[in-house]
Amino acid sequence: VLDGEAVVIKDIGFAGVKGFGGGFDNYMLSMFGEGAMKAFVQEAVDEALRLDRALARLDADHEHVSKKVALMHYSPIKETVIGEPEPIFPFLGSSRLSEPLNRRQVVAAFHGHAHVGTLEGKTSTGVRVFNVSKPILVKAGYKCPFYMLEV
Repeated sequence: VLDGEAVVIKDIGFAGVKGFGGGFDNYMLSMFGEGAMKAFVQEAVDEALRLDRALARLDADHEHVSKKVALMHYSPIKETVIGEPEPIFPFLGSSRLSEPLNRRQVVAAFHGHAHVGTLEGKTSTGVRVFNVSKPILVKAGYKCPFYMLEV
């Protein structure tokens, strides 16, 4: 699912992408400078567009979907990487990934990658985001390191 695909289980739609880095909020990298930097930013843009398309397919192709969940490796918000060294935030995720979550009315998003981050945060419109990397779940006291959310 992390390649821009979508799947429906009962009435819940799941869409996913790998995601990418690029930073958060006012500290997002912009398409400026050397070609390698522009390519780095373009990868984040492309991943956000893939997520948006996968979520849009759920809306268009599956009328019975009542709720949407997003899955990704990189974080879409700064809040769930807090605890990691701040200089590496741009390599842990990108706010560009939160834009499709907000626009497509996702109920929850799950990611890993930030192993010293924070379990839960929210996007600017209140979409719940969970960092479900194993070290975070173990630190939070989950015996079987998985997280279950009733949607």
